[in-house]
Amino acid sequence: MSEILMCRIDIAYLNYLRQFDNRVSYNDSGTRMFVGILLEVNGQKYYAPLSSPKSKHAKISSQAVDIYKIDGGKLGVINLNNMVPVPDATIIVIDINQEPDEKYRVLLQNQLRQIRKDAARIKKKAQTLYHLIVQKKVPVLSKRCCDYALLEMQCAKYSQQLSAKSNGC
Repeated sequence: MSEILMCRIDIAYLNYLRQFDNRVSYNDSGTRMFVGILLEVNGQKYYAPLSSPKSKHAKISSQAVDIYKIDGGKLGVINLNNMVPVPDATIIVIDINQEPDEKYRVLLQNQLRQIRKDAARIKKKAQTLYHLIVQKKVPVLSKRCCDYALLEMQCAKYSQQLSAKSNGC
């Protein structure tokens, strides 16, 4: 997987993961599709949720390892702390051009353009965060991040369940 894609993830899968880690994000407003990016971390596909621009993002340091500020935060953030491993069957690639709300569509287009421009930096930051969490090097950081190792095991189990269902078992 080379290019970062914008996508949604099947809600049933996110609900499944939330049983094991309450830091897995969810869309509690239900007003808009829950959008994120798809990237590869440690050889595994990961979904990292996006957040629209908010004033609180200005207070977050650009050096924070668990958040990526898109265009300095002007276009929102990538919540790397909430990234989760995903099986292919749960990925829903979105067509930004089909978004009916023009203002939101333009935001998504601008976000994707900037994310692709910064792809190498984003991937490096995600990889660094992954290793810090998996190796439990920064306990305070682990409190705000998903448990990637645990979720990778659950992702594999979920994939096996999907395969068994599709094989008629």
